Amino acid sequence: MSRLFFHKTLRTLLTIFLAFIAIQTVSAFQEKPAATDTAATTPDSLIYWKDGGRFNLNIQQVGLTNWAAGGESSVAIGAAVEGFVNYEKDDVVWENKGRIAYGVIRNGGGGNRFEKTNDVVDFSSKYSQKFSEKVLLTSAVNFRTQMDNGVKIENIAGTSDTRRILISDFMSPGYLQASLGLTYRETKKGYSVTLAPFTGRFTFVLNDSLSNVGSFGVEAGETIRSEAGISLTGGVQRDVMENVKLQMNFNLFSNYDKFPNTVVNVEAGLNLKVNDYIQSNISSQIIYDDDVIITRSDGSRGRDLQIKNVINVGFTLGF
Repeated sequence: MSRLFFHKTLRTLLTIFLAFIAIQTVSAFQEKPAATDTAATTPDSLIYWKDGGRFNLNIQQVGLTNWAAGGESSVAIGAAVEGFVNYEKDDVVWENKGRIAYGVIRNGGGGNRFEKTNDVVDFSSKYSQKFSEKVLLTSAVNFRTQMDNGVKIENIAGTSDTRRILISDFMSPGYLQASLGLTYRETKKGYSVTLAPFTGRFTFVLNDSLSNVGSFGVEAGETIRSEAGISLTGGVQRDVMENVKLQMNFNLFSNYDKFPNTVVNVEAGLNLKVNDYIQSNISSQIIYDDDVIITRSDGSRGRDLQIKNVINVGFTLGF
């Protein structure tokens, strides 16, 4: 099958997934009990659906003219939208969440390029059947990719010039992980952990120039790599103090053929609320993947930790 077929198929699957979530969201409002003629309020136990989200916009501008202390003008813009739709009734728990984020920065004058600083597309859906309030049988799907080209700027040896090298693209890489396992959760304490001994992980590299050199662990010339293994996923969400919320998510995957080599993806963040419209967010992400070869700042290549730290202060709209 051609790369174009894979590309179209994956875009179609993503569209179907988003449409499915949207339909379920509409159904949620239809399924909520209708208000009665009495003044009595609907008991919390009858509200099976919960949903929410937020949009965040950050803008930073630094302008320097004849500045004796030195420095460089810059413009940075970042935006993110995230949301969730959850359902829980009797023995059924269904949790869906998604996040899209993008950010750019331009250093120097208007003739310089905007360079990407953030690019995330992340959707997940988790369906569970309760054995008890704390132990559940869970099937889950997670999809991750990016929207725009990713480049690395390298110096050209012996000159003062630089060159831009393509290192990533939409669905290059793209990751799809499907799993079946057991979840332990403490709802009041705000955390859950899922151990899934039946996990399939698919890595997609649909950009020809990247797939031809075997980027992100696929065989040279191939577009998909499939793995079977075991995964440990989970998250924590709790209030540390007033107006300060901690959020952490982790995903550990080990291919049975390479066990115990483990792909690690950990994200942690603190959300500091000033008021309903202004918030600050401090976040860090650590990734380690044995199949991803990194070009370091000194030009050497090898396996290494990928680390991202972000501090944002900006406008936030909840919905």
